[in-house]
Amino acid sequence: MRVREGSVAVGHGKRRRKPVTVGSFEPLGGSEPDKSLRDARDREVARFFQDVAGMVFRGGPRGMELTAMDVAARTFSFRHVGEPDSRALASEAGEVPDDDTERSEVRRTPQPDSPAWAHLACLLQELPFVLSFREYGPEGGPSLVGVESPGREYADVLVEHGGKRWRVRVKLEGREEPLQFPGMAIGELFGEGGHRDAERGGVVDAGI
Repeated sequence: MRVREGSVAVGHGKRRRKPVTVGSFEPLGGSEPDKSLRDARDREVARFFQDVAGMVFRGGPRGMELTAMDVAARTFSFRHVGEPDSRALASEAGEVPDDDTERSEVRRTPQPDSPAWAHLACLLQELPFVLSFREYGPEGGPSLVGVESPGREYADVLVEHGGKRWRVRVKLEGREEPLQFPGMAIGELFGEGGHRDAERGGVVDAGI
């Protein structure tokens, strides 16, 4: 047996400026191309989430709100609302820049009373960090399937774990605390097996 280490450069924020390294045991002579393909797919998924997050951030003030996104098909849909949420947007780090690259370089989590689309954009930007938790805990982390947002109240993160699809609900409207590290929270919850106890009526409450 030998230990192979790899890095998954996903997620943003001051706490994750460095790649996350995960180690795994595998037989000698393991397939290196398989790991390369997996890493390439992870990068594609991360870019997909970052691109849609940027659209949510730019479209929110104009009344364009995300309804769903599908990881496998790389598709997404928006709805147009008549009255955009024009509440002021600010983060714990001050003003949130319009530029996607500048906004991603430093963690700029919206304050709790920010518009729902701001929290949703932050959620999408952070979700790829789930991919770093494949081998976390006794059960390993989930795979990202997509996101559904039927309204401004909440968004459901769709994941697969243990051969089953799970729906993790994240509150958008009426938040009392900033949305902190949702990708890490979801990865740890499933890796430690706490998702089953947190499920109520087909929905997992991850406490984020």
